[in-house]
Amino acid sequence: MTTTKSDKRPALPRKRYKNEFFLKALGNHCRKLRLQKGFSIDRLAKEADQLSPASIDRLEKGTADSQILVLLRYAEALSMPLLDLLSFLKDMPNISKDPRVIPYEEDFKPPTNYIPVYPIKVAAGKFSDNETYSDTAPLGWVELNLKAASSDYFAAYVQGESMQPRIKNGDLCLFRKYTGGSRQGKVFLIQARSLRDPETAEGFVIKKYVRQTPARAANEYDEEQDSVIHLVSENSRFSPIILYGLKDDDVQTIAEFIKIL
Repeated sequence: MTTTKSDKRPALPRKRYKNEFFLKALGNHCRKLRLQKGFSIDRLAKEADQLSPASIDRLEKGTADSQILVLLRYAEALSMPLLDLLSFLKDMPNISKDPRVIPYEEDFKPPTNYIPVYPIKVAAGKFSDNETYSDTAPLGWVELNLKAASSDYFAAYVQGESMQPRIKNGDLCLFRKYTGGSRQGKVFLIQARSLRDPETAEGFVIKKYVRQTPARAANEYDEEQDSVIHLVSENSRFSPIILYGLKDDDVQTIAEFIKIL
């Protein structure tokens, strides 16, 4: 059958999958590598082959899909292998192996009983006062057995062995944003001034919160100054992290660990 001109229809645009978190993570990592080299955006554009400052800016802000040629030119301008631009992927959990998680898509609106799944580092920033991750999209969504999941809930894959056997390496855990109440003896996602987790080297930890106050005479007693906070691991191979002389404002309790999903 001969096809006439009137039979031809314009091809529908191919739906593109855009993972906003991936693009922002890629952009943040590229910017970090550029700054480590001491390059400004303008200098990088001059060093690069056919890479404009505007293209670099879009890549680093994660505001546009980046073609492989853009990444290749970016890497060449920094005199590093292309794979170095993607080294951050090792820190991203492979949600494709978890059938419970619906991967993030820009236009997908999850049911009311689903909660977001974030990398734990993003969750630590997003549910605190840090605005860096305020607009960051989740990795995906996981169902929570509630009629309507509160926006205070989120899930995250936890890495490390310090909380074994309660939390195993790679477990998908449910957290609830901390809004007040007793913390004693409970497990929290915590940030504190000058805190570094010896296992992950991150500025946050998931530990059991134990606060101790030395007994002193009433007229010498200053609970805020004298309290000592122990951040305790479940695994006896890991020593407690002890925080001395910190005020309550110096220790930020971000979210309470609820259970393993």
